[in-house]
Amino acid sequence: MHRNVIETVLGAVVIVVAGIFLLFAMQYSSNAGVKGYDLLAEFRAIDGLKIGDEVRMAGVKIGTVSRIALKAQDYGAVVTLRLEPEILVSVDSTVSVHTDGLFGGKYLEILIGGDTENLKPGQRFGFVQDSVIVEELIEKIVSYAEDARKKPGASKPKP
Repeated sequence: MHRNVIETVLGAVVIVVAGIFLLFAMQYSSNAGVKGYDLLAEFRAIDGLKIGDEVRMAGVKIGTVSRIALKAQDYGAVVTLRLEPEILVSVDSTVSVHTDGLFGGKYLEILIGGDTENLKPGQRFGFVQDSVIVEELIEKIVSYAEDARKKPGASKPKP
């Protein structure tokens, strides 16, 4: 009988700890509890960008990526950015996909324009810059180097 009481109490403690962990995870997940407003951006390529990634301005986190969808008409990516309510973004601002270091994760960077009119919640950025695909960039560099090496006189050693 004594063993059953201990097992019951231990089971209750495990359930309480699991509940606390679940509440903590929901509170601090990528979009749970994030206050602010949404802006949209349409890209041709967002390779590696995912929900929960940061949105930065001047290197400072000002929001998160809250949704990514495929546009049916041209198969582009529509990204929803949830920004902090006090951040105002002018209508001529640019949003671009960046990589955090050579092998780091992706994030969105907003470069503010000079217009005095601001985007309203739900509006789209007029200017976007797609993701740079590192593999394609390396392929171009290698191809350029091979072409340069094949040119006449390029392979002759200097005396």
